Amino acid sequence: MAKTKKQVISGYHRPVCVKCKCELHPEKNGVGVLDMADEKPYELYDADLWKCPKCGMEVVGGFGYNPISAHYEEDFHAVMNGYLSRDKLIRNTG
Repeated sequence: MAKTKKQVISGYHRPVCVKCKCELHPEKNGVGVLDMADEKPYELYDADLWKCPKCGMEVVGGFGYNPISAHYEEDFHAVMNGYLSRDKLIRNTG
């Protein structure tokens, strides 16, 4: 089956804002999502930030299958600081 114009993320439909009933748009690609464990950095994922063009609600999606770095790896702090320096790090505390 052919993909439609709405299927832009690896063949999936764009996220939709429930409140505004419209598609979200990519705000930033390549944001880092830092998963926290017991208030300490644990794993780092690369993902995309999406935003509703009407109400401004934001959501992160398009995560890679595996983390790009974890707390026990040598490059963990360097990779995390790279996202921080570009203002592209989101801490996931939940």
